[in-house]
Amino acid sequence: MTHVTLDKLVKQSIFRAAELGSALVLISALASGANSPEWGQRKEAGRKAFELGRYGEAEALGREALRLVQITYPVDSPEVAGCLNDLGIAESALGKFSDAEDLYRRAVRIWEKNPGREASEARVLSNLSVLLVSEARYPEAEVLARRSLEIHEAVVGAGHPDTVPALINLGQLYETEGRFGEAETFLRRAAEIRQQTLGENHPETALAFAALGQAYSRAGKTEQAMDLLQRALRVNEKTLPPNHPRTAVILNNLSGIYSRQRNYKEAEQLLRRAMDIWEKSLGHSHPDLASGFSNLATINFARHHYKQAEQYGRRALEIDRSYFGPNNPAVAIDLGNVAAALFAEKNYRESELLFQEALAISEKSHGAQHPDVADTLSNLAELYVVESRYGEAAAAYKRSIAIREGVFGKTNPRLIANLRAYAKLMRKMEDYAEAEKADVRALGIEVRNSLHP
Repeated sequence: MTHVTLDKLVKQSIFRAAELGSALVLISALASGANSPEWGQRKEAGRKAFELGRYGEAEALGREALRLVQITYPVDSPEVAGCLNDLGIAESALGKFSDAEDLYRRAVRIWEKNPGREASEARVLSNLSVLLVSEARYPEAEVLARRSLEIHEAVVGAGHPDTVPALINLGQLYETEGRFGEAETFLRRAAEIRQQTLGENHPETALAFAALGQAYSRAGKTEQAMDLLQRALRVNEKTLPPNHPRTAVILNNLSGIYSRQRNYKEAEQLLRRAMDIWEKSLGHSHPDLASGFSNLATINFARHHYKQAEQYGRRALEIDRSYFGPNNPAVAIDLGNVAAALFAEKNYRESELLFQEALAISEKSHGAQHPDVADTLSNLAELYVVESRYGEAAAAYKRSIAIREGVFGKTNPRLIANLRAYAKLMRKMEDYAEAEKADVRALGIEVRNSLHP
């Protein structure tokens, strides 16, 4: 039986980014509490708790504010809508997506009945779009995010700070969908506006830097990504409480860069810092913590600790399935990590089943031309090679290469490992001309990128 090159499989595995969306939501500032001091005080205290990353406290205060405001105002009043939005933000941050969606939609219905409140409606639409991205409901999320941005641009202008949350949310949606050029366009605008209006050392500017940095990371622009994420981390560490979830997101995403550079010691240190923050601030069963377990699986796999990788992957899978159900892209990544560990343990039958399940979820969630689909196809191809199923392996490699070419371009370094693996397979199949063509392409990309990084 052919020996599998495990390092090659590591290159195709998915390091799971933690999302900044729950921190991007713009909290409604409509209610001053002047006419109803008690509910207004609860509302303001809830907003401050959220800003400090104390989401459980923000939820409790938000519930109390909503209860009190409903005593004072009609159910379809702007004051009630503002409280619904604020409570929805806290619920979303805590992973209570169904409850948050209901609150947001109730708020939207109220704003639609109140002429002149378009900007407030746009805030809630942006918040709702973030939640829908978490649940992989991308088409509806894009419609709402674009509508939110259009309203903000019409009401306050394209360069106004109030447009930034919508810009970031739309950019992160495109990043999730593998549309990196579009993502960069919106996230650059957001970062420029934040920098011009708030300066470099504000936590909201750091948030915009972190979002742009993660898009660069996903697109393979490692140096730019590292610079922006490190700048964002420095600002957060100076301006936010030590255990703020936003800081954990940046630590996690920086860890992903170090992992791809094979600096696993630094990657694990950053990741464990992130997980410690998530456990303290969000509890032991939050989807963000599942990102940490998923990425620990990736790091342990790279270090050839396959049983630990499997255990961490299964823990992430358990959390994500309980939150999102069986068909979320996060579940697909977890399945892929468990499958990789099982593959390394030579449990090929279960590994293939999990890879196939991950592939089906990714294709259904993202479409057939997404980078996550390419990653899973590469891993399946490796498995088929081990089992001497060369025809299936060749088809999987070709499809993976075509997807990467479409997403990243034909000279991107992410193609090199696939091309070389495909060339090796072609030699096994005695198609030496095809093997040479793939090797020449891989070498050309390598040389080109060494001359023009």
